[in-house]
Amino acid sequence: MSFVITAPDTLAAAAGDLQGIGSAIAVADGAAATPTTAVFPPAADAVSVRTAALFAAYGQQYQQVAARAEAFHAQLVQTLIGSSDSYAQAEASNAAATQLAPALPAQQTVTESASLASQLQSAPTTTSSTNVALIMGGTGNPQPTPSYVTSVYNTYIAPHYPGYSPVGLTTPEDFWPVTGLTSETFGQSVRQGVAILNNAILTQTGAGNHVVVLGYSQSATIATLEMRYLDALPAAIRPSSDLLSFVLLSDPNVPGTGILTHFIPGFGAFHVVTPVDTLYQTAIYTVQYDPIAYFPRSIFNIAADLNALLGFPYLHSTYPTLTAAQLATAIQTHIGVTTYYLIPTANLPLLDPLRMIPVLGNPLADLLQPFLRPFIDFGYATGLPGPFQSISVTAAGGLTPIAAQAIPESLGAVLGPPPDIFVPVDRP
Repeated sequence: MSFVITAPDTLAAAAGDLQGIGSAIAVADGAAATPTTAVFPPAADAVSVRTAALFAAYGQQYQQVAARAEAFHAQLVQTLIGSSDSYAQAEASNAAATQLAPALPAQQTVTESASLASQLQSAPTTTSSTNVALIMGGTGNPQPTPSYVTSVYNTYIAPHYPGYSPVGLTTPEDFWPVTGLTSETFGQSVRQGVAILNNAILTQTGAGNHVVVLGYSQSATIATLEMRYLDALPAAIRPSSDLLSFVLLSDPNVPGTGILTHFIPGFGAFHVVTPVDTLYQTAIYTVQYDPIAYFPRSIFNIAADLNALLGFPYLHSTYPTLTAAQLATAIQTHIGVTTYYLIPTANLPLLDPLRMIPVLGNPLADLLQPFLRPFIDFGYATGLPGPFQSISVTAAGGLTPIAAQAIPESLGAVLGPPPDIFVPVDRP
């Protein structure tokens, strides 16, 4: 007799690792698509034009091959997941039969045995699905603390997804050298985070559980890459849209205003936008003037640049502590199954240091703010309604403030001001 020994947990772990590798390859392929398929001739002569066309053709062929390879990779991952589930179910059935065996009488007739077997086969099997909230921290917070998990769960998840159980998901959340000289780079940290999140999602949805994922700052980028990967999978092997949702706080990839939608040297692989046409219900929360999710469109507006610089220490860390009253003031827009929340900021971060001066600080800041705000808002792709809003809207292509925020970066580059050449990076 032949025996087969399997380890379903090992198969599931291998599937998760392969899924993470696939997501990293998909990101690399996406980053290489534009520069390799749209090669511009260095000169106007016929030789240069034909050479550029030849290289562009090779790039297009590679993208076709890469798409087939990704599909094969996804099928392999799904096969491993299916095998793991099958073996796990078989082991569970064997264990149940073993537990029932001692309860059977030693001297039992064939008729009685057949009757019992018939009852076991006809008995309905029940599976209970649970609702799980996978909560990730931001940069420097790899293992979400209980207070953080409770705070963001009560503020952003419980009002829209009642009954979900909050679970802190540990991810690297490193950003060398900001988080230490021995830390991993942003790219290494994000890639590992995508693999961890992907494995957690597949484990939960594979068991039939409903999952909502919360990402904050760096982990919002992790969620963005995972969303793009899942959206690209064939419908037969990706999680059902009714089982998975996303909540993103201070998303660096939010279309139009996210800091990673600007050109930042060294972050090319992450210059992607959170998909506006995703299959999964998504909520994206942005605090006005938070530079990670609401960065100026042009570096030439010095007032907006200084406002963004001061916006990081004053605003970026406030998301877990926002009140229901503050969220109620958010400007909302809906695109597909994605809802964007733009939370107004009453005071300019640029003037917050002035407000710290006793007695005279607040009156002086209140006096200057009405004059500074229009010029600062003009440096952003969007702004709140104000005396100069019509100019800001015209610069953004005639769109309403939140609609301009929600357009993809490629469209924003055409309608809005020219893209930045360099943007300094602060710790997310």
